[in-house]
Amino acid sequence: MEAEEDKQVEDAIRLYGNRIAFRKKLNTIHTGLDMEVIREESVPKTPIRLIWHTYRTTLAVAASVAVFTTFVTLMLYKSYQTSHKQEEQYSMLRRDLQAIKRSQSAILNDLDGRRRVLQQNPGQVAGTGFLLTSDGYMVTNKHIINGADSVYVQSRKGEVYKAKIVYTDPLYDLAVLQLRDDTAFRAMPSLPYSFEGHPADLGERVFTLGYPREEIVYGEGYLSSGTGYRGDSTAYQVAISVNPGNSGGPLLDEKGNVIGIIAGKQVSSDGASFAIKSNYLYKVLEAIPGDSLKGAPVYLNRKNTLVKLSRKQQIKKMQDYVYMVKVFKHTP
Repeated sequence: MEAEEDKQVEDAIRLYGNRIAFRKKLNTIHTGLDMEVIREESVPKTPIRLIWHTYRTTLAVAASVAVFTTFVTLMLYKSYQTSHKQEEQYSMLRRDLQAIKRSQSAILNDLDGRRRVLQQNPGQVAGTGFLLTSDGYMVTNKHIINGADSVYVQSRKGEVYKAKIVYTDPLYDLAVLQLRDDTAFRAMPSLPYSFEGHPADLGERVFTLGYPREEIVYGEGYLSSGTGYRGDSTAYQVAISVNPGNSGGPLLDEKGNVIGIIAGKQVSSDGASFAIKSNYLYKVLEAIPGDSLKGAPVYLNRKNTLVKLSRKQQIKKMQDYVYMVKVFKHTP
């Protein structure tokens, strides 16, 4: 028993001695190390903290520019998508017809010949126009006659006249034509309608006449907004059903005053159409150079004989002053 206890004591003393010897060796190694060199070698030559303090202004600006550029790019892309979608929702109401198959010179000077050729060659684009004066000045939309080699108008009775383009205004999308240079045209009786230069009231009952097909078509509705497409202050929005071919037709109030010119519609909203306000027609007429009018200004009629008539009588009185506009363009 005592021998076993003596052995345990000896083992414990031996282990204790080994630990003391190992600690001495560690102390000797530690004493021989150069800690400054080790610290320098373990730390990067250019610490991250030093880089940040040195270039933090530049890095901050670069980060800001990157964030701003990304944000602007996303906004522009979104704006483009929205704008592109909105533009697709607006339709200019011109009616596309079959392409010309014969030369323009095939249109004869006599009315029968013209009518026959137009039946065979209905042109490439058609719309509506109406008289500004009884001696042959008329208005339509500029987008109807864009790129035209020749323009002809056809009355409700089938009479065909060659029209001369006097002036166009891209800002208001209006074009002034003239028929009196065509020897076949005869001056009409005084216009039964007048032109209203003052703003119309919201909710005003309105009607229009136009050529969405080969015969004149009547439409009615009301003025739903004092501004047009996307807040355009030069136009009205009207709740009235119009179709391609109605473009350039007159918009009249209940008394028979022309308050606008039909120009387009919103595809995504059935019945939402747009008409250029009549007071901009006055501006266009004032802008026409004197030599284009041969020194004779165009004065719009201010005497209205439709005021006391029923709607049916109003239509009968004015439908002869509304024409189909047919545009011919050269095709190789």
